[in-house]
Amino acid sequence: MKWWIKFGCFLTGWNSRILSQCSEASYKQLKKYTAALLILIILWGFTGFCFAQRYVHAPLWGCILSSFIFVTIVIQIERQIILTVKFNKWSLSAIFRLFIAILMALLGSSILDQIIFGDDIKRKMVEITDRQVQEQLPLRLNIIDGKLNELQANIDSLDRTNVGLYEEIIKNPTIKTVSSTTIYRNELQENGTYKRIPETTVSTNPVANPRMKQVETNDSILSRLRIQQEEYTIRKINVENELRRELSENAGFLEELRAMLEIILTRKEALAFYLIVFLFLMFLELFVVTSKMSDDECDYDLIVKHQLSIKKAALDELVKQIK
Repeated sequence: MKWWIKFGCFLTGWNSRILSQCSEASYKQLKKYTAALLILIILWGFTGFCFAQRYVHAPLWGCILSSFIFVTIVIQIERQIILTVKFNKWSLSAIFRLFIAILMALLGSSILDQIIFGDDIKRKMVEITDRQVQEQLPLRLNIIDGKLNELQANIDSLDRTNVGLYEEIIKNPTIKTVSSTTIYRNELQENGTYKRIPETTVSTNPVANPRMKQVETNDSILSRLRIQQEEYTIRKINVENELRRELSENAGFLEELRAMLEIILTRKEALAFYLIVFLFLMFLELFVVTSKMSDDECDYDLIVKHQLSIKKAALDELVKQIK
């Protein structure tokens, strides 16, 4: 058996031993399924790689892993139809697959169109960023102004306190401190004994006004407050550029999706192209379903059904014997 046939059996889940007993019709059916799956594998492998690279910012190995996950999901979904033994055109699985095709087409077209419309989205993002700056800038300015007002109030309060302290220091640059010293001397008594007599000396010493230390502490606090005030003033000057940079750097999938929707809804040619991509992807997703619906059963399906009927008959006979 050729490697192409073995590869097709691997993708579709067909049994190569059963296929070896079938006619050319089954081989052709397998090739059709394999070709449809390869188209989806290439498409969704590329989509998964681009999605991880553009929006998740994953490294190369992460992009390859994302591509592999997307491809695996697609293959497993298609196998639900390919490996169905008794397929009904209006079965629940067929209808469910139709809804999945629509959802996958929406997802795929959204990702691919954001890549295709990349330059247009960048220009639209500038407009969106301008609107967001106008919306968020007053709030940022209010926060900074509130902090500046708070710092100015603290600075003014400490300045007034220092003014009062300086006035007090000018009036009393030094203060007098009173200290006392007690010494004892021995005094001879009439009976010939000595008695310790205390003598206390009181002295007055001028010292610097202790308010000076409080002024120095306040000056240190004022210096820090003025540094903070200067920093917030600079932030207020640069707040618009900083906000614009933050919004531009943090634009993600949803922001670009919003920009793409605005482009589609405001430009007819963009809407037409999006519908073309969406329908193209949806029809690709329905390749396997339509092939299963339109084609007659091949002998591979007949052999599988025959084996199923034989097994069911054997099981029914076994149940009768047990009863």
